[in-house]
Amino acid sequence: MKKTMKKLLTMLLCVAIMMPAFSVTASAAPAGEVHAVWISFLEMQTLLQGKSQEQFNANFSAACDRILANAGTDVIVHVRSHNDSIYPSAIYPWSKRMLLGVDPGFDPLADMVNIAHSKGLKIHAWINPYGYRNGVFENPQYATQDNIVAGVAEIVTKYAVDGVHFDDYFPPLGAGVHNAMIQRVYQTAHASGKIFGISPQGNVENNMAMGADVRTWLSTPGYVDYLAPQIYWTDNYGAGGAVTMFSNRLTQWTGMNTAGIPMYVGMASYRAGTPGGSDPGWVLKNNNLQTQANLAASKGWKGYFLYNLSSLSAPQAQAELTNLLAR
Repeated sequence: MKKTMKKLLTMLLCVAIMMPAFSVTASAAPAGEVHAVWISFLEMQTLLQGKSQEQFNANFSAACDRILANAGTDVIVHVRSHNDSIYPSAIYPWSKRMLLGVDPGFDPLADMVNIAHSKGLKIHAWINPYGYRNGVFENPQYATQDNIVAGVAEIVTKYAVDGVHFDDYFPPLGAGVHNAMIQRVYQTAHASGKIFGISPQGNVENNMAMGADVRTWLSTPGYVDYLAPQIYWTDNYGAGGAVTMFSNRLTQWTGMNTAGIPMYVGMASYRAGTPGGSDPGWVLKNNNLQTQANLAASKGWKGYFLYNLSSLSAPQAQAELTNLLAR
């Protein structure tokens, strides 16, 4: 009897060790899917600006818990948005927008990596490579290809981030310039065993016009490990709500992916439940995100990215998020 009980307890212990650990409030993502959430520099201002290390760590820990409660697997955090940084850098100054340009007395990126990993989340360092938006270069003296590549090397060699992530703000410098830089970043990330991905605009023609050569990135290996296009429309687009804009864009992106690059759909959770003159679908339905995630999955996409963290607690988005979790 004792031997039987001992064997039973040993088996139960082995099962417990092998089972994945989740927060009691967390919802699990379907097997193999990535569910990421972007935390932009605007949100980092609230989490980080003027905060002590203890206050920031508590804020970021709560943010991770919120992501986990929404079946999140990854967090994408802005660490360099305007050619300045939230980590001690030998290349870039301290961030003016997220840290008021002063040393906070601790390393926010190191703390975020530790907190995210302790909770079972992967963390990606989000960079605006040129510090460019709305037609303006911020701190333009830092916006060189060599600086961009050296800045990525600094992150991937010093921090246990899971990847490096670029957003959609590409200045009109031409595809040749951007592609050369992106290939170097890809190689730099891979040299440290990290992945590299980009979240381009959802409008393919806009990307191509500014030299963000998404067609090449999806047809030729060696540029990116994934793309997460921001397909921020519903299928009730336009004045009459009759344009299936999301489906149209998704189909276009899917057809371009001749190299089989993993793709994740960028979804506008921040628009959920919010009236929009050109896109009434966000108030006509409360299952847009659910439908979009399912359609992307049916076409072989590997998951989704939600913009943004704040939307996860927005009252007007709760019906959409609840339906998304129920898929």
